[in-house]
Amino acid sequence: MPLCLKKFAETDMKRFVVHPHILAAFLQLAPLARVAQTAQGALAAPTLFILRWVFGTAAVAGSFHGLSGATGIVPTAVRATNGVRTSVTFSITSSSHGTAKSYSVTSGLPPGLTLSIRGTLSGTPTASGAYTLRVRGWETSSLGGDWADLNVAVTVASANPPVVTTQPSSLTVAPGQSVSLTSAFTGDAPISLRWFKEDLEVKNATNATLTLSSVQPSDAGRYRLRLVNDLGTVFSDWATLTVQAAVAKPVITGQPVGRNVHAGETLYVGVSVTGTNLTYAWTRDGVAVGGSSPVLNLTNASSAMAGVYRVRITNPGGSVDSDAATVAVAGPLVWDSPTRIADSLRLSFNALAGRRYRVDAANDLSGPFTTLAEMATQAGGTLMYDPIVGSGRLYRVSPLP
Repeated sequence: MPLCLKKFAETDMKRFVVHPHILAAFLQLAPLARVAQTAQGALAAPTLFILRWVFGTAAVAGSFHGLSGATGIVPTAVRATNGVRTSVTFSITSSSHGTAKSYSVTSGLPPGLTLSIRGTLSGTPTASGAYTLRVRGWETSSLGGDWADLNVAVTVASANPPVVTTQPSSLTVAPGQSVSLTSAFTGDAPISLRWFKEDLEVKNATNATLTLSSVQPSDAGRYRLRLVNDLGTVFSDWATLTVQAAVAKPVITGQPVGRNVHAGETLYVGVSVTGTNLTYAWTRDGVAVGGSSPVLNLTNASSAMAGVYRVRITNPGGSVDSDAATVAVAGPLVWDSPTRIADSLRLSFNALAGRRYRVDAANDLSGPFTTLAEMATQAGGTLMYDPIVGSGRLYRVSPLP
């Protein structure tokens, strides 16, 4: 104990008081001095303090609390193997207290390991990796008294090297398509993954799946995955990516044509195109209506099918939109009342301008029907003929494509 503090400790504390400035000077000289205020002193003069000696009150070396002069922990680093039992005993010493009597852990304990009160780290680690274990050494054998916290580097190495279980597959794609190369593997973590193209690293390719967007001929080549952990380095098999030659954009050679149809008819709207690997997307008034071929076939036409039709044709070389084709849907095809004019019978029906129709006749319902006329581009189709001798005839009218 410093002489000046010892003298104060031997003085009658009830009669000796210290001015705050003197107190500050003493604290600079003796960092292990604790300031205490007696009940009598507090009542008499709140600004005056009694200085008394108390052992072990100052922090030492930043991370130490109480074990002044702690020289460190032995060992400072530990290496274990994942899945293999391990055991190592730590020792923390200090110049003031000697060797710590008991131990605990405050953070960084690897899964599968425990630290005993005597400082033994033991168990079977279950996760590979690098850990910072913070060990606390205590003054007493029951985790009491002063203590010190020190760090230990713990490395849990892998027990199982990487093994490729699924090899990436070779692919052939057209320019502009997206492609994914995938591999599967086993092995202890941490495992570092990296894709290579012809032994050159692929930028930012650190997952089991390599995805290439909008591939071009320059992307063609051989690819493989490298896997690394503590026990080894392995490569997957090569996967060859083939990029086909550029494909010409579709060319429309025949635009879709608008139609006027009767309700109940089958509606056909078609387009003629040159190109390869073509896909079709039909719309009506900008809304998709299905259809994946050059001809859109809609049966049993109704007013809901009227509108403006277009089709977009796409292949790997690009896409092209057709011209608009307007479809109108009129009422069902029906006969008007026949009119007799002299020795002829005038027949009419609700024809649509621009459509062709065929009129057939038969002596009875069982037929046979024979064609009397084909009519085109006139509304209110009319047929005149000589009257039939007998009980009459049957007539039918049909729209032509």
